[in-house]
Amino acid sequence: MSQYIKNSRIFFGILLVSLSLFLIVVVGYAQTLKSYKAQTREAILAQAEVAKLNIEQILNSGVPLHEIAGLQALLAPIADTDPSVMDIRLTSGEMELYRYTNMVIEGNLVSIPLSNKFSVAGSLEILLSDDPIKGRVDSSFGVMLWAALILIALFVWSIALQQSGSRYLKSFSVVFLTMTLLVIALVSVLLKQSLENKAVAMSDIISHRIAPIMQEEIDPALVMGMDDMLADFIQTNEEVASLTLTVGGAQVAHSADSEHSQWLAQLATYESANSLGNTTSISFHPEVLLEQLLHVLKSFAILFGGCAFVCFAFVKLLSREERQPRRENVLDKIKALLLMTVLMESLMAPMLPEFIETVVSGAGYSGMTASLLFSLYFLGFTVTLLPAARLADFMDSRQILIGGILLSAVGSLALIFSEHLSIILVARFVSGVGQAAIFIAVQHYILFHSNQENKTQAAGIIVFCFNAGFIAGAAFGALLVDMIGVDGIFMLSALIGVGMFVFAQWLPEQMGNKTLPNASSKYRLLKYGVKTMGQDAKRYMVQSAFLRALFFVGAPAKMLMTGVVFFATPLVLAERNIASESIGQVLMTYAIAVLFVSGKVAPLIDKRGNAKLSLCAGNMLSAVSLVIIGLALQSTSDTLVVVLSTLSMLILGAAHGLINAPVVTHVINHVPSADEGAAAATYRFLERFGHVSGAILVGFFISFFGIETGFFMLAACLACFGTLMFLLDGEKLAEVKS
Repeated sequence: MSQYIKNSRIFFGILLVSLSLFLIVVVGYAQTLKSYKAQTREAILAQAEVAKLNIEQILNSGVPLHEIAGLQALLAPIADTDPSVMDIRLTSGEMELYRYTNMVIEGNLVSIPLSNKFSVAGSLEILLSDDPIKGRVDSSFGVMLWAALILIALFVWSIALQQSGSRYLKSFSVVFLTMTLLVIALVSVLLKQSLENKAVAMSDIISHRIAPIMQEEIDPALVMGMDDMLADFIQTNEEVASLTLTVGGAQVAHSADSEHSQWLAQLATYESANSLGNTTSISFHPEVLLEQLLHVLKSFAILFGGCAFVCFAFVKLLSREERQPRRENVLDKIKALLLMTVLMESLMAPMLPEFIETVVSGAGYSGMTASLLFSLYFLGFTVTLLPAARLADFMDSRQILIGGILLSAVGSLALIFSEHLSIILVARFVSGVGQAAIFIAVQHYILFHSNQENKTQAAGIIVFCFNAGFIAGAAFGALLVDMIGVDGIFMLSALIGVGMFVFAQWLPEQMGNKTLPNASSKYRLLKYGVKTMGQDAKRYMVQSAFLRALFFVGAPAKMLMTGVVFFATPLVLAERNIASESIGQVLMTYAIAVLFVSGKVAPLIDKRGNAKLSLCAGNMLSAVSLVIIGLALQSTSDTLVVVLSTLSMLILGAAHGLINAPVVTHVINHVPSADEGAAAATYRFLERFGHVSGAILVGFFISFFGIETGFFMLAACLACFGTLMFLLDGEKLAEVKS
């Protein structure tokens, strides 16, 4: 049996490493393909834009479009110099004036209007295909699969020599980092290659333009407008710093971007010569390549962070020592399972608000309906907490956990059928119910399997797994959505649920500490639990300290988390056409800040015994973050929007790190010691209604006042709450228990 366990651990270790390396290759492939397509399309459209400028110059002189001569010489080079161009058409109304090929070809059609002084005279249509680009990238990434196989073999060899915890962690880290560096190196080479290809394409189009002059053996120095032709290319290609045309060793034309320094451009200069003796020298602004490389590095940094949380949780489980106590083994399993179930939901976070908005708009409903629909998940979560907690008192927590996983997986899978709004309504509610059941079952496992030796570790599992799972899920969802689509993300979420369903079978049974003789007793217990919670709520709601903590701090914080972080921010950034990976990055910073600040603040609060200043500071920082994101959305620069939104989420995460745990400390400091448990449980339950109302209230603010003003109004409310909390709460530095 011991040998079987060892072999099983090796097998799952190989599976984990294989999935991690595969994810690195997939993300690198997707980023490269995306950048390659963008570079190629930009080059083609730049050539088309130059052709458009030439045609419109003639149109503005009064010549009708159908009377313009030399269209073949002007347009054919666009298709001749790039295999991605399948066809070119020039039309005027219903009349086709030029067609590159008469073959019927499928592809992406780009239409460019052509105008004279008074109206649109026609259009230039270009049919593009991604197949040639995909073929190039596919052939380059084939070698990465072999590299992955070699690294997997090295991992197996390493852990076969010694199956210790440190060996698992070191081997995995080395393999993961090596694969990441290999893919980054390949992506860098391909990006540089795509820039070179763009330079060659531009050089070819320039050579085609001057070919008639060279064929007639006219001295290029006598031809007027050569510099202007090069200037047109620079005007339509912002990344080009300068263009120089040399014929027979003599420079005949030159144009440069006078707004930027040309010194650095010498570092990214490409020369291309043809059979006629023409040489075109093209210099790019080096920051273009650097910006693309940094974008790729940012994506891999996001990926590495997500994989680090997920993989190291499982690696630690797989690399556990033979004599590890059973309690620690169960907690390690619970940590991995909870992290992955949180990841199931957060995988959809970067695109779910936009998806819901699109479905609601397609059904003919207003934007407020989208916020109501988004809140159904949190409503399902909230109303399930108490019944699930009572059921866990007399049922096997593993069965509750498995049921919750299945409900969450079904909820994710149902979103694929997005044409039915009613299905989405049910799916989101069911997902909330499932996640609440998982939360309660995990909580029971943690309480049962923790003791004085691992009490601190056990208490931090839920906080760590929620934030780490959110970071990983947002990272994976943002990076993969462009490749597998929104439906693919929903399917992946469901598949993770299936995997966690299987994983949960390895958990031990965890029966509740109460036994009931018949089914009616179960109902009475549930009814009693609801009645008790209602009585506790009624009792504490008349206490001013409890009300201040709930309405001035706790509920607004939860409202901002669901309404701003999960709903409004991804939605408004998507409406600005911000890339999905950038949206994921923005959301990740929130969870990272919460995770970091919570760990630093909690010991200080415990030491001082006072949480008032922390809560007030959290509210003020929340207000600052809302002001920043409101200002960010007023900017016309997408880069500035992303930077400021990231800063805003970082500050909001820090603010919530100052609130999440200290607010419970503040509540229980104002009740007798015997009531601490009931007060904390009642507060946490009532606080959840901030989750439910978050998207609705934030949606109302931004719909009624406008996006930017809505955020400013919310900031004013949070600042007022913080001020009132500071002025009205008269606790001293060292609070005295009654």
